[in-house]
Amino acid sequence: MAASDIHGRHWSRRSALGLIACVPLGLTSVAQAAECVDPASLSAAQKSMRKSLGFRTSNDATKRCGLCAFFTAAPPGCGKCALLSGGIVPAEGVCDSWAKKS
Repeated sequence: MAASDIHGRHWSRRSALGLIACVPLGLTSVAQAAECVDPASLSAAQKSMRKSLGFRTSNDATKRCGLCAFFTAAPPGCGKCALLSGGIVPAEGVCDSWAKKS
């Protein structure tokens, strides 16, 4: 198998450059998702609730807010959490009370 033949597909310079050109778009969507809410704009009660629930960014693709029973999707990459009284959270977040959607 030739070095340019990966999984049965021949990679040309054009297809490689096209793929590279798409990377910034993916990074932009991740950055936008993380910016659903400005932490500085949260009330003391909201900050306290997030801390008590252990809210953080998830590195686990199978356990994150977007897949949680308490999450309701809103703008792309964001949503509302029932445990946070409808507070806006990124879909990539997770807390200690995460529950799989049925």
